[in-house]
Amino acid sequence: MLIAIVLAIEIKSLLIGESATRDEINKIHTALLAEPDIDRVIHLRTVHLGPDELLVAAKVGIGHDDHGAQIADAIDNAEARIRQAVPTAKVIYIEPDIYRP
Repeated sequence: MLIAIVLAIEIKSLLIGESATRDEINKIHTALLAEPDIDRVIHLRTVHLGPDELLVAAKVGIGHDDHGAQIADAIDNAEARIRQAVPTAKVIYIEPDIYRP
């Protein structure tokens, strides 16, 4: 009975879209800002797709004069940094934007 209760609690948290831990979110945020061509993190959302699979969606601020290839390289580098910092981050979407306060 105890095992069933524990499983029910874990499955419920996955079904309702449990986000990453505060430590994982901080690591992802740091990894994004470690990329020189990313000026700021505008939005960051995470959700567990499974016990060992994390989806990361981020909107990042880039320079006004950055061009396509430079932006694509920055995103690729940021994705690699995120995967290194948080190995469970399997699905990563990064949207570049120009920050407008």
